[in-house]
This record gives sequence, C-alpha cells and structure tokens, in this order.
Amino acid sequence: MGRVAREKKRDLSKRRSKDDGREAVSLAESRKYPFNNALIHCLLIVGIGILAYSNSFTNPFQWDENLCIVQNPVVKNLAYFFDPSRAKPDDPEGCPVSRTRYIGYLTFAINYQLHGLDVLGYHIFNLAIHLLNALLVFLLIRLTFKTPFLEGAFLKSDSSLIALFSALIFVSHPLQSEAVTYIFQRFASLVTFFCLSALVFYIQWRLYLDEKKASNFKSTFYLIASLVSTVCAMFTKENAFTFPLVILVYEFFFLRGRRKTRVIRLLPWILSMAIIPLTVIGANKSTGEMVSQIPLPYRGELSKEAYLFTQFRVILTYVRLLFLPAHQNLDYDYPVYHSFFTPEVLLSFLFHLAFIGLAFYLFYRSRGTIQDLRLSSFGILWFFVTLSMESSIIPLINMICEYRVYLPSIGWVMTIMTSAWIALEKLKPRFPGIRKPVIGWFVLIVILFSVLTYARNGVWRDEIRLWEDVVAKSPDKSRGHFALGLALAKKSRFDEAIREFQTSLKLDPKQAKVHMNLATIYVAQAKLEDALKEYEIALTIDPKDSTVHYNLGILLAQIQRLDEAVREFQMTLKLNPYDASAHNNLGAILAQQGRLDEATKEFKTALEIEPDYVKARRNLAKIRDLQDSVPIR
Repeated sequence: MGRVAREKKRDLSKRRSKDDGREAVSLAESRKYPFNNALIHCLLIVGIGILAYSNSFTNPFQWDENLCIVQNPVVKNLAYFFDPSRAKPDDPEGCPVSRTRYIGYLTFAINYQLHGLDVLGYHIFNLAIHLLNALLVFLLIRLTFKTPFLEGAFLKSDSSLIALFSALIFVSHPLQSEAVTYIFQRFASLVTFFCLSALVFYIQWRLYLDEKKASNFKSTFYLIASLVSTVCAMFTKENAFTFPLVILVYEFFFLRGRRKTRVIRLLPWILSMAIIPLTVIGANKSTGEMVSQIPLPYRGELSKEAYLFTQFRVILTYVRLLFLPAHQNLDYDYPVYHSFFTPEVLLSFLFHLAFIGLAFYLFYRSRGTIQDLRLSSFGILWFFVTLSMESSIIPLINMICEYRVYLPSIGWVMTIMTSAWIALEKLKPRFPGIRKPVIGWFVLIVILFSVLTYARNGVWRDEIRLWEDVVAKSPDKSRGHFALGLALAKKSRFDEAIREFQTSLKLDPKQAKVHMNLATIYVAQAKLEDALKEYEIALTIDPKDSTVHYNLGILLAQIQRLDEAVREFQMTLKLNPYDASAHNNLGAILAQQGRLDEATKEFKTALEIEPDYVKARRNLAKIRDLQDSVPIR
C-alpha cells in the first residue's frame, strides 16, 4: 500500500507540474487580454442581464398576480407576518400567512410598503435577484476549481472563462424569463438565491477547515451564513427540500476528510430537510385562506401515477427548451399519460436513466486524469435532484411550467460548459486555432439568447398580447381563452371577450368563473336578467366560489334586493373571511338598512384586514359623524 501511495503521489506531482505549466501559459495569455479578470467578468454578467431585461420594467401584473399580489391582504399588511394573533381565535384557517413561502410573501409585502402597486419596484427586485444568482453561479464554479479534488484539474487554467460563460448563458437564457419577468414567480429565483448562497458559503467554510482555520472568524461566519441561507430557502419555496442532498453530493464529490467526520458536519443541513414537512403538517389548514386558499381556476384532479408518467416526458421538454428555447408558452396544453408503457413515457424514462447512468460513468472516469469530468457529472445530478420535487409523484396544478427549470438549469449549464471545454482542450492538438472560433460561438450564443429574452419579455408587456400568444400555441386549452376574454373585457372589447368565454366553455363547460365573467359583461351592457342567469349557472357549478357570491351580491344591491345581497356577502365572508371589500360592501348595505352597529363592525374588520382601505375608512367616518343624510356606498 505504501508503494502504491508513493506512486499516486508522484503521478499527482507530475500532473501538478504540467498544470503549473498550463497556468503559466494561461497567465501569459491573460496579460494579452486585459478583460480577463473577475471584476470585469462580473460587470459583463450584470450588463448582459440588464440589457436582456431592459424592456420588462413596465410590464403589468399578469394572470394570477391580481389575486396573489394586487388583491392579497397579506401583501398589504406587514402585521400578518409578525403578529399571528391577528387571526381570529375561532378561525379554522388560523394565521393568513403561507408558512412554507413566508419569505417570498414577505418580500412582496416590503415591495408594497415601499412603492405600493407600482410594478417598477417589483421588477427591479426580481432582476436584482436574477443578477445575484448569475454572479453566484460564476463564484460557485470558480470556487469548485479551488477544491481539493480539482487541484490538478485539466481545465483549471480556464476556470474563469468557464465560470464566465456559464454565468452569461444562465443570465441571458430566455427560459429564465418566466421566473424574472413574471413577478409572482419570484419564488423560483429567490429560492435559487438562498440555495446557491448556502452552497457557496458551505464551500468557503469547508475550504477554511481544510486549511486548519476552523477557529477563524470567517470560518464561523461562513458556517452560520450557510445554515441561515438553507433555512431561508426552506421558507421560500418547497422545492428547496432536496437541496441539502446537492450539498451532500458536493461534499463527497469535491472535498476531502474522514467519512464519519464529514457525515457529522453535514447533519445540520440534512436535518433541515425536516423543516418543510414539519411546517406543512404543523400548519395543517392554518396557512390561511388568503394565500393557500387563493381561488386559482381549473384545479384539476390527477393521480400521482399519471402525473409521474407525464413528468418523464415533461423533463425531456425542459431539456429541449434549454438547448432550443423556441415556442415558449405561459400555459402549455400538455398531454397526460396514464400508462408507463406508453412509448413516449417509456422512451423518456430510458433517456433519463441513460443520463443518470452517464453521470455515474463520468464520475468513474473523473478518478483518472480528467478530474473535470466530475463537474459534468455533478451538473447532471444537480439537474435531476433539484427538479425532483416538482416533477415526481406530487401532482401540481400545472403540468409544465418554465420557471420550474430555473434552479435545475444551473446543473445543465455546468455540464454543458465543462464538457464543451474538455472537448475543446482535446481538439486543440489537432486544431491549434480552434479556441478563438469556439469562444466566438459562445459569445454568439449569449447574444442570441439575450435577443430572444428581450423578445420574450415583449410578449409580457400587455395582457392581450400575452394571452393571444398562449391561445395561438394552445388553441384547445380552455384557460387561455378564458384569460384572453378577461383581458379583452378590461379593455371594454365585450363582443370579442364574449366569444373567447364561449370558446372556453365549449372546451370545458364546468367553469363557474367563465359564467361569472359573462355575467359581469352583461351587467356592463345593462342585460341584468342575462347576468342573473349566468350567476345562477355559476353557483350551480361551484356553490363555494366566494367570488361568484361577491359579484352576485353587488348586482343584487344595485337592483335594491338588499336582503338577498346581504345573504350573498355573508356567504362570501363565510368562504373567505379575509375579503376586505366584502366586509365594506356588507357594511354599506347594513348602513342603508339602518343597522349602524353591525355596519360599524364590518367597516372596522375591513380596516383591520387592509388598513389603507380608503372607502371603508370614509364609510366608517360617515357613521361616526352621524351623517345619515349622506348615502353610503
């Protein structure tokens, strides 16, 4: 064993001497290229990101953002995040704060406190997180080449360029636009920020330990920062659940030490995986109606098996979009597969199996002279591990969403860039001038991706344009026609909106919200009888839809059927007790009926939910001043 160890040491020494020679050449080359330094690389990454998203800052709130941000009382009142006792003791839903996404909603609340509903601030925050993530990708790859396993790496002299182009492709890739431009999907980029921070701090901490600086202040800081980042990730989005496994794989891929000691060091991160399940179990229903019960349309029922089988195919679509980001769509009309032995499912499964097998093969090969292959292997495992929460057996509302690839795409970038650079180095002896053309191709890819991202952001600049794009790509899916109808109705293009709603109903007749919105248009057209019929149909389909009861209450109040209107608003509040507008409208009707004490109570409740609710405050003032002669609305 001693002789074998000595031989390995000699081999490593030879490789290091060769690497030193390569590093000397690289340093000489870097003097020829003054832009080859970390600061300029970081500025380039930030600059490309800002240019790619420069046309997104005025994009309006889209789709479910009106429910989840604009009309969400949680976002408008920081007290819900710091005072759980604000929830009524008899409220079965408890505190109206989503505990598994606490930090994400908190950032929306901070945005609201700073600038209300001005979209500019929300977009700036989203882009800032995206740019920080790109810089963390750059730092992560540079740090990885400093780990003990990659001391004699084949590509170490080019590690800065590999990190640069990895970060540039990440920051410019059009597939990331949904996690950046779509304000509500901040959760995807924010959880990525905390996960990357946790890993980067972990690596720094472990490198300090290897240098025998365990008592150093920096070492302690890195340890605490990594743990805090991990906990923050767990309270930002549920897919953080698997990320401690990524840290575990990284430890055993790139770092060194006694196995038992390393396992003990990893325990805090492994134990952190219990945070999400314990939070969900502990919260039970107490995540609150205003967040967890937000009435998203078309929540379908799907078996775990069918969801899993379909995800085998979905993951292939994600891979295709990463290589060829064409025909992007906010709302894919994706086929559901119910059998594992369907050819599309079986072939997709074999494809994934082959890629995971490739990861282990690259790991095995990395034990030889090309240690860099381990980074390619790690990237493949990163992709599958970080995607496993949203593409496994847990059925989600949407079968496929582009923002779900945001965190996994980092693994894809690592694998592609490392593998490409290894191929480049292997081809250099045969084609000495190949380096510059290949780097030129990478530059062109970054430029192309940036242009595509800029163009994709343009689709989000208008609701009608966004949903016309969806309908063109998913013509047989009812949701796109429904959303396009809503966008057209907002612009008072009622005839076109009615056609879209009717198309949506043909594709899926059991949609209470479509009937409700048809009723709203009929009210605007003074067709009140037609509107009442549509509301009745909507309540027949879904008697527990609080929004339908709310809108029907408004119509009944308009035609002076006040007792019926009161019942509808009471039903609204039974289904959604945190609807400030419903409390205000109920109070207004009670005031008209002379029930001033009851009205006062409703106005006060509305202001507790939404302190800056001007109408409720004005109505309460009217009652307090006994201005009965002034009609309350």
